[in-house]
Amino acid sequence: MNCRVILVSTLLAIGSLYMAPATAGESPWGKEYLPNNVVVTQDNKLLSFYDDVLKGKIVILSFIYTTCRDICPVVTARLSQLEEKLGSVAGRDVFFVSISIDPENDTPEKLKEYAKAFSAGPSWLFLTGTPADLELIRYKLGERSDKISQHRNEILLYNDNNGVWERASVFGDLNILSETVRAMDPAWRSQAATKPNAGLGKSATAASTTGADPAIGLPGEALFIKVCASCHTIGHGQKVGPDLVNLTSRRDRAWISSYITNPNAIRAQDTPVVRELMKNFPTVRMPNLGLADVDVSDVVAYIEAMTYAADAD
Repeated sequence: MNCRVILVSTLLAIGSLYMAPATAGESPWGKEYLPNNVVVTQDNKLLSFYDDVLKGKIVILSFIYTTCRDICPVVTARLSQLEEKLGSVAGRDVFFVSISIDPENDTPEKLKEYAKAFSAGPSWLFLTGTPADLELIRYKLGERSDKISQHRNEILLYNDNNGVWERASVFGDLNILSETVRAMDPAWRSQAATKPNAGLGKSATAASTTGADPAIGLPGEALFIKVCASCHTIGHGQKVGPDLVNLTSRRDRAWISSYITNPNAIRAQDTPVVRELMKNFPTVRMPNLGLADVDVSDVVAYIEAMTYAADAD
């Protein structure tokens, strides 16, 4: 066999890797790999994990536990924003699935309460089950932390129709994440290729529809939108947490800074203000976001500026 024949054969072999579409059956991490254990939804419904949750769907998978007071509430709140941003796509083309990593404590009732706290849509599944079944599912999906407090915070995107997996973070630009999720559907990618601005109209108005105010370039604005807007609004009503409009007229500035910097320490003081917060928002506690003092000052200044704007309206 001469060199030209060898070269042509090699190029054809390489090309076949890109031309042959993957299917769930062909993927090494598809149907044959994924467990089909019984899981229980927040509505106390029994499902088979692969057949009922994943089969034939595009899913967004996350790991949570309801007693988490750190990153889980922020991840779930950001996913709630993503669900809103996706609009009618969510529950029709894309499905949200949050898997408990603490099944011994996370009963369906607790998961239902948790889902309600984050305004999860009706098609968003919160799953629990036996520790053995959930352990196998976690392991197969790559969540192998020894301690639940150290579990992975990234989300997994999976299209069972072609066996494609992707990892993503909810802490970046949600407009970009929304497009990434939609791009898991090859049909949408084909449509977007012929319409370069497809999907951008919704993203442009996303800030106002999720309770965050339109971009105005103030210090603290980007940080507020990234870590606060998923749980709070400024003048648009309660979400997961309280509306922050007029915050500095209702609370002392030093108390606000201390609470943002170290919420656990403030809650431990068990003051009337803390008891009121815990009574009004029993399911979710504000996590420690690890913000520097200058970041806290910028966020508080942004809240004040948006309060002034809301009062002017």
